[in-house]
Amino acid sequence: MKNWRQNLLLPFTLLFLLGGLTLNLSAQTGQRSLLFVNHLGFLPKSPKFFVVTNPSTNEFQILRRARAQSVAYTGKLVHVDSDLGDAWVGDFSALEEENNYYILVGGYGVAPGWMVTIYSGIYQTPLHTLYNYYPEQRCGDSDTGWHTPCHTNDAKRADTGEHVDVTGGWHQSCDLRKWTFGTVFGLFGLSELKMLHAPRWDRGQIEEELRWGNAFFLKMVQTNGALMDHVVVPLGWGAERDVYANDAPLSTAFNVMTGEALVSRVFHDKDPAYSKKCLEIAERIGRYLNSTNYPKTQYNPPIVPKYHEWLPGFFSQTYTGSALGEGAGLLASTAMFRATSATNWLEDAARRATALTKLQVGGDVATNLSAACFYVSPGKTSFACASYDGWFGPIGLCEALELMPKHPDAPLWRTAVERIAKQQCIVANRNPWGLIASYWYAEKVQGGHPGGSGYYRYFYPDPPIGVNQEILAAALFLLRAEKITGNPMCHTIACRQVDFVIGGNPAMVSTVEGLGRNQPERLVNVGEFFPPVPQIPGAVMTGMCGDPMDNPMGFTPGLQCEYDMPSNALLMWVLTELSHS
Repeated sequence: MKNWRQNLLLPFTLLFLLGGLTLNLSAQTGQRSLLFVNHLGFLPKSPKFFVVTNPSTNEFQILRRARAQSVAYTGKLVHVDSDLGDAWVGDFSALEEENNYYILVGGYGVAPGWMVTIYSGIYQTPLHTLYNYYPEQRCGDSDTGWHTPCHTNDAKRADTGEHVDVTGGWHQSCDLRKWTFGTVFGLFGLSELKMLHAPRWDRGQIEEELRWGNAFFLKMVQTNGALMDHVVVPLGWGAERDVYANDAPLSTAFNVMTGEALVSRVFHDKDPAYSKKCLEIAERIGRYLNSTNYPKTQYNPPIVPKYHEWLPGFFSQTYTGSALGEGAGLLASTAMFRATSATNWLEDAARRATALTKLQVGGDVATNLSAACFYVSPGKTSFACASYDGWFGPIGLCEALELMPKHPDAPLWRTAVERIAKQQCIVANRNPWGLIASYWYAEKVQGGHPGGSGYYRYFYPDPPIGVNQEILAAALFLLRAEKITGNPMCHTIACRQVDFVIGGNPAMVSTVEGLGRNQPERLVNVGEFFPPVPQIPGAVMTGMCGDPMDNPMGFTPGLQCEYDMPSNALLMWVLTELSHS
């Protein structure tokens, strides 16, 4: 892994030197305490945690900022030093009074001017800010894109040279690329925001944004149902770009089906014709994926874009019959049923849910943490471990249980969900940050922590892409798992993933532009195009990375600081569900 360097100037004049060194949170004589907390605040009935290093006492107080700083809550710190550093955790979840507060530990608290807010509408403005990312990232001749008009001649088929109209859509990250595997998440986040939250500020903007982003996907599906891969090169603003007409990864095709189903529901009453068109495209994809024409092999694009040599490896475990493939198909089938009420989608979902559970390692998670993991596919001994598509199956199992609670195989699905939830909660309580482990391996890996018969890492080993997407997806699963298992710890751990994204992490930074404090400098792709992507309020970075030994690393303008639509969409989705609940 490339070794990043950065000097982080944090409040309280702390300088972390992270040039390949382990982030050391151990208490040292004379070292000043540091306090880490979600920068935005908390809902009244939500879990509320903070982390402190080197406290002089194990007691803490929550003081009201008003009323002469009267004491609102007193509690005890809990020491946690198993994984990811040595620190103490404070829990003030019992405090539900809406107010502004200071946290005080042994006479030391948050910096002057910082406060912790408890308020039922704490996520209203953040959701509006997160929405802002989409109109800013529009591609094509729009009125809102940050450097519009752009790429109005997209695109030329890389295989035949034929021009195909695939204008529109969104740029995904801190560049100009239109990846189908990443931008489809925008359909997820915006649709859930509209259907669950229906914000007061929305005067049709969300539907308009969905139409703009979805126009790209409607064009990327060929007449036979095959989803083309992406539009990414040549780099820059002017030249006609190539559209890679090879099949997109299997999980991506299923995700587009899920996205079209969600968009169809948004427009079901307002624009039935458009809603129907979205469903027809989704069904066309589904027919192709189930046909003999669809390759049943691993994703193997004929051309890999420059700087993305790792791309095939990201999706190498996703193919027909694999755990990741069945998981993505399961979520797509449940989404299609919700959009159509057609029972054939329920039947497909049930089949996939059962196939997925048969790939779970199985057994008692209490005695073997790896019991919750899934094998890559039948006959394989490696665990399914992939970014961008490793979370669809667990959420799909929860959806299947909600839609088919009395199905004969429902007990199998329920047991699988219980194992995953228990595994995530156990590991999250092994580190001060409440962070779930995103990556599991059957074989010993560098930096891997023993987890029963396997090993786990909190951070992706290489390339250095952050974990925001993985942990926010886990939060969505845990919010559903709480209803299935009845375990309130699921909700607690879900909320702590949100905390980690917005300041409650070892670097004390918010990885969301415009929300919270101490944001690192965004990635600027030097030499690829000019002008570079500006600071965009609402942009969410990929997040914190780890070194080869799985210790949290500081931030430099690398991939961990790159804006990424999946991270934005998933944070929007999680905050929407938390606000709605």
